[in-house]
Amino acid sequence: MKYFIDHLRKSIHSQKFAGDSCGFITTPVTYREFTNCPAYVKRLVTEKNYRECPYCVAAPTRLVRKSFS
Repeated sequence: MKYFIDHLRKSIHSQKFAGDSCGFITTPVTYREFTNCPAYVKRLVTEKNYRECPYCVAAPTRLVRKSFS
């Protein structure tokens, strides 16, 4: 699954980045949906006022290499 949809909070999470900070885990199972369809997700955002999770959108996409002195 590529997207986690929280129908209780009307938010959409990325499967790669969803976690405790998103609050998705506390949503009852009956309000959760999983999908791979970006067109469906886009329709929820534009027509049903769902929003993308700010934690999933701002998640780092690359590892940062740290140097040790």
